[in-house]
Amino acid sequence: MPGVLKRTSTRGELISTMAAGEESKEMTNGQGSRKRKAEELVNGDTHVNGGISTTNGVYANGAVADPGMSPEILAAVVHNISSQLPPEIEHITQGYMPLSRLITRLAQDTFNGLTETINEMADMQPPTTNVLSHMNSLGSTQASQINIQKKTRMWDFAHDRRAKFIKILVLSQWSRQAESVGKVIDLNFWLNSQRQLYKDATAWVGELKRMLAPMKLPSPHLKTALEALSTGKAAWLPDLGYLPPEPLSPQQMLKALRTINTLLHIRLNLHETIPPAFKNFSISSGRVTFHIKDEFELDLSIADEDPSSQLYFIDFRFAFSPCMTEIPGGWLRNEIEGKSNDVLRREGLAGCYDFLHDLVLTHKLRILRSQATELARARWSDNIKIEPVHRSLVVQYWLNRPGGKSWVEIGIRSGRKEINSRSKNSGVPCLAIRWHQSGKEVTRFDIDMTLGDLSMEAILKQIISLHINHIFRETKRRLRESPIYAKKVFALKHKASAAEPTNCHLQVQVTVASTVKIVQEPISGAFALIPPSALHGRLERDLNALRDPAAEAFSRIAFSRCILGIEEAERRSRMLGWQSLKMQNPTQEIVKKYFGADVMRLSFFRPTSWGKEWSLAISTSMAGDFWWVVEVREVSKDPSTAELASGQAQPIRSTFKIPIAPKGTLVSEPSYSVLSNVENTAAAIINQCIDCRELANVHIPHIQQKPSEPLGNVHVPDLLIFYEKQQIGERGPQTLTKIPPWCHDVVKSSFRGLSRSRASVITIVSIRLKGTISNISTLTSTTSPSLAFHPTSGTVAFRLSTPIGQSSVPALLERLSRIGRLIRFLDILKRRALPCSHLSLSALTFTYAPALAVTIRFDTDAPMAIAFAPLNPHLRIQDFLAAMLAAKPGLEYVTYVLQLTLPLLRAFAAIEAAPRSAASELHILPRAATWYRVRYEGPHLAYEIRLRQRSDHALWFSRKATERETPPKVVEAWERLCRGRGEGWVGLRDGISAEVLGVEALVGRIDEVVREAGLGGEDGGGTEPVEAKKEEEEQEVKAEVQIKKEKEKEVFVID
Repeated sequence: MPGVLKRTSTRGELISTMAAGEESKEMTNGQGSRKRKAEELVNGDTHVNGGISTTNGVYANGAVADPGMSPEILAAVVHNISSQLPPEIEHITQGYMPLSRLITRLAQDTFNGLTETINEMADMQPPTTNVLSHMNSLGSTQASQINIQKKTRMWDFAHDRRAKFIKILVLSQWSRQAESVGKVIDLNFWLNSQRQLYKDATAWVGELKRMLAPMKLPSPHLKTALEALSTGKAAWLPDLGYLPPEPLSPQQMLKALRTINTLLHIRLNLHETIPPAFKNFSISSGRVTFHIKDEFELDLSIADEDPSSQLYFIDFRFAFSPCMTEIPGGWLRNEIEGKSNDVLRREGLAGCYDFLHDLVLTHKLRILRSQATELARARWSDNIKIEPVHRSLVVQYWLNRPGGKSWVEIGIRSGRKEINSRSKNSGVPCLAIRWHQSGKEVTRFDIDMTLGDLSMEAILKQIISLHINHIFRETKRRLRESPIYAKKVFALKHKASAAEPTNCHLQVQVTVASTVKIVQEPISGAFALIPPSALHGRLERDLNALRDPAAEAFSRIAFSRCILGIEEAERRSRMLGWQSLKMQNPTQEIVKKYFGADVMRLSFFRPTSWGKEWSLAISTSMAGDFWWVVEVREVSKDPSTAELASGQAQPIRSTFKIPIAPKGTLVSEPSYSVLSNVENTAAAIINQCIDCRELANVHIPHIQQKPSEPLGNVHVPDLLIFYEKQQIGERGPQTLTKIPPWCHDVVKSSFRGLSRSRASVITIVSIRLKGTISNISTLTSTTSPSLAFHPTSGTVAFRLSTPIGQSSVPALLERLSRIGRLIRFLDILKRRALPCSHLSLSALTFTYAPALAVTIRFDTDAPMAIAFAPLNPHLRIQDFLAAMLAAKPGLEYVTYVLQLTLPLLRAFAAIEAAPRSAASELHILPRAATWYRVRYEGPHLAYEIRLRQRSDHALWFSRKATERETPPKVVEAWERLCRGRGEGWVGLRDGISAEVLGVEALVGRIDEVVREAGLGGEDGGGTEPVEAKKEEEEQEVKAEVQIKKEKEKEVFVID
C-alpha cells in the first residue's frame, strides 16, 4: 500500500514523460522493472515511511533522511522498498477502438456528403425563359436566389464537416496521451475492486455475528427456574418437541375446541376492530371463518388467551370460479400463510383483508386474461385483440368492422377518489371496466361482471349487447321521427338483452306484409337480415359498409323500405294483369309538382281495361305510400313554344290522389284486395271526372259530397246532379229533357265497384219519389241488386254500368223512364198485398202463394213475358197469362187470375200425380185461363169446369160433357154427385158449383168416383180399338184449340 501511494504521487511526472514521446506503453514484471520505477519515484527530498532509526524518537515517521547518507545505505533502502511493492495492476483493453478506423469512416462519409451536395446543387436550375424574359428583372432576381441557395447549401455542408473534423482533431490530441489515460482507467478499475472487497469483508463479519448468536448461552432465568423446580412445569415455556405429547381424548379435544370458540367470540365481539368486509363470519371447530362474497374465505385462530395477541392464519379458499377452491400445500400456500401472519401481527384484520383482497383482484385479472386468450384462439379468432397493459386487460372487439375502434378495458380501481357503485365499502379497490365505443368513451353504462363466476366471454357479450342496443336504439329513434312509424302505421320493435347479444334485434316492418328482423352477429359485428332474400341482401350489404351505423342506418333502412314497397307493388300488380310503365320516367321537378317533395320512389302502372290517357302511380316515402290517378297526354318530340308556355309539353296533365280507407292510412298492403280497391277507386275517380267535365260543358249544376255509405275500403265522393225542368242545352245529350213527374229534381250517383270484367264502373243512382209507397218492405222482401226501394223515404236506387273512360250521364235518363213503369207495377202489388221477391229494372218476381212465385220480364227491346218455376201449377196456362199481361189492364188482371185459379190447378196436379191402372187415362185440356175440360178413359167420363161470377163473388161450375156414351155406372155416380153436397161445393142436378177454395175438394171427389167406378169391372163401353180412340182424341184436341182461339176474348173480369 505505501508503494501504491508513492506511485500515485508521481502522476504528473508520468504524464510529462508520455508527452515527451516515450515509446514504452506497457509495464514489465521482474526486479529490473521494480527498480526502474523505484528510481523514478525518487524526486527531490526522500521521505521514508518507517525509515531506519537507531533510537525510538530520533527519526520520526516520515523524517527527513540524512543528506549525508552513503550511497550503499541509500541503495539498501531502495532495495528494501522495491521488495515490498504489490502485484501489477490489471491492464484493461476491452472495448477499445482504433483511431484510424474513425478517421477512415469520417473521410468516407465526407466524400459521400460532398457528392450528394454537388448533385443537389446541379438540380437547382433557374426556370427556362425566352429571350425577352432574360431582359426582365424578375428573371434576374430568380437566378440570384438560386445562386444564394447553392452557396448556402455548400456553406452548411462545409460548416458541418468542419465541426466533425475539429472533434477528430481533439481526439487525435488525446490519443498522444493514450498510455496515461489507460493507466488512469486501470487505476480506477482497481480502486473500485478494492472498495468491493471492503464491503464483502463487512458483510462477512455481520453474517458471522448472526451465525454465532444461537451459540451464545443465555443467562439463567431465576423466575422460570423457581417455577419449574417447585411445580415441575412452566405454563409459558414452549414445548420443543423432544418428547411426544400424550394423545388427547375426544372429550379433551371437544373441550379445547369449545374453549377456543368461546375465546374467539369474546375477542371478536369485544376486543377486535373488524373491517366492514369481515362482518360476515362464523366460528366453529376452533377457528373463525370470514366469508367475503365472490372473493375468498379465510380461517383464523388464536394461540393465546390474551386479547392483544395476534390471530394466526389457518386456511384460505377462493370463493369464486373458475378457480381451485383450496390451495394445495407448497410454495404458494407457504407464501400466503407467512405473509398473512406477518400482516396480522403488524396491521391486524384490516391489513390482512387488504393483502388478500389485492391478491384476489390480481388473480381475477389473470383468469380473465387467460380466458380472453383462449377466446382469441378459438371461436373469437381474428375478431378480438388482447393487449395486457400493466395490471389492466384491454380487449378490442369487432376488428373487421369499418369505423372507429371499440374496446373494453378491465382494471383495478383504487377507490380512494370515488366510491365504487357496486361496492358496499367506500375506498376499497375493486375491478372496474372502461368502455370505448367506436373510439369514444362511454361514461354511463351498467354491466354485471358476475364476480363470483368470472367469464370473459360473458363480459364481452354484455358489452357487445350494450353496443348493439345502442345502435338499434338510435336507429329506432330516427325511424320514430318519420310519420309511418310515429303514427304506428308500421310496427317497430326493439328487443334488448343485457346478457345475450344474439337475442337483441330490431324488428322493422318495411311493408304491410313484410317485416324484417335486423340482427348483428356478436363476434364479427356483421349485420344480418331475417328472413334472408335477394331484396334484403342489398340492405344487408349497405348496413355492413357503414362506419357509424347508429347515425347512418336510418337512411339505408328508409331507402330500402321504399324500394321494397315499390317492388312488392310491382310484383302484386302483375297478378292483376297490370302493365308496368317503365318508360314513363318524369323529371324531379314534375315529381315534386304533382306528387310532393318527399317522394323517394315512383312507379307507374296501367290496368288492361284502361285507355292510354289514364294510368296509376304509386309513390313511396317515409311519410307513406300513396296511390295516384295520373292523366297523361301525348307529348311531341319537338314541342312548340306555345306548348311549353301552356304546360302541354309535359307528359302529365293532372293527378288525383286516391283515398285509402280508413281515413289517414299512410301505407296499405298491395294485396289483391287492396290493389282491387285501388283500381276500383281510380276507375270511379276517372269516370266521375269525365262526368263532371261533361256536366260542366252542358252547364248542369253538380257537386261532390262525402259518401253517405262508403263501399268498404273504397272512399269515392257521391255526385249530386241538379236537373232543372227546362230543356237541356244544345250540347247536352238528346235523351235528357226534363225530370219525370214521379220524382224530385236531385239525382245522386254513388260508386259501387267494377264489373266482373273490370272494364265498367258500377254506380248506384238514387232519386226520391214524390210520394212514398207504404209497406213497400212487404212488397219487396228480397230485391235484386240492380234495384232497391226505401220504405219510409221513398227513395229508388238502381245500378248503372258504364265503361271506364266514358260518361254515364246519357244512360241515366233512360233508366229513370223504366223506373216509372216499375213504380206502377209495385202499386198493383201493393193493392193486391203480394210480396215482391225480386226487383230490377227489367224483371219483377213476386209470390202469390206459399212457395209459388211468378216472374214478369219487361226488357226494353222485348215484349213483356211471364215465367214460372218448373213445378208451378200455372205452367199449364202460361201462354194464356202472357196474353193477358200484354193486354189491358195487364198485370193487375193477371194477379187476380193467379189467385183464383191456384186451387183448381193445384187439384189438377194432384189427380195427375195419383196412381192409376194401366188401362186408365186422364186428360186435362185448358180452353182458357178460367175454362178447362177434363176427360177420363177406362172408364170414360168428360166434364168441363169454368169460372163464373154469381152475387159479387166467383164460383166454379162443372157440367158433364156431351160426347160418346158414358158407362151407366159412371153416369149414376156423376148424378149422385150432382145431387150431393161436400166441403165448399154443392150439386145443382145438372151440374156442380164450387167456391174458389172448394173447387180443389170437388175435383178430388170426382176423380175418386171415377176410379171407384173403374174398379167395378165395367169397361165403360170401350170396345173400340185403341187406335180409333187416339184418332178421336187428336180430332178433339184440334177442336179445342179452335174453340180456344174463338173465345180468347171471353175473359172473366172481376171488378
